[in-house]
Amino acid sequence: MKELDPILKFLKEASIFDIFLISFLLLPFVFASWVTIFEKLGYSPSSIVKLLIVISLVYILFIILMLIGMNKKKKREVIRDQILGYLQSKNFTMMSFERVRERINKTYSDTLLNSVIDYFPNELRRAKLKGGLSGIARIIEESDSAQEA
Repeated sequence: MKELDPILKFLKEASIFDIFLISFLLLPFVFASWVTIFEKLGYSPSSIVKLLIVISLVYILFIILMLIGMNKKKKREVIRDQILGYLQSKNFTMMSFERVRERINKTYSDTLLNSVIDYFPNELRRAKLKGGLSGIARIIEESDSAQEA
């Protein structure tokens, strides 16, 4: 499993275009392999064509799902950056979800903000503010707090 680590790291850091380009370039080789497998299993040429169409549709479906997933990731990163930027510019460590909606984006729901916190647990955390308001706080590391002092 260790030999897959560099591949997994590349896939996590690659852009959508990188992944699409590489998969598109490898597609003829993958199709040739599928054709060989289906021929050895005794499928007729018309059945092989149908199976390749199904494989192509599954490939397209996964590309679409990957794009949706990358879009959600990018949206969370933008929200994180907006919140951290606001907190740092005002020299705040936390703010309520209501303030996020007032100052940053009124469409951000509590569920979305909680998902951002869950997605970036090393940078953001949940906070309870005065009056029992739910909020979000940035995580300040020891070196950051020493620089601020």
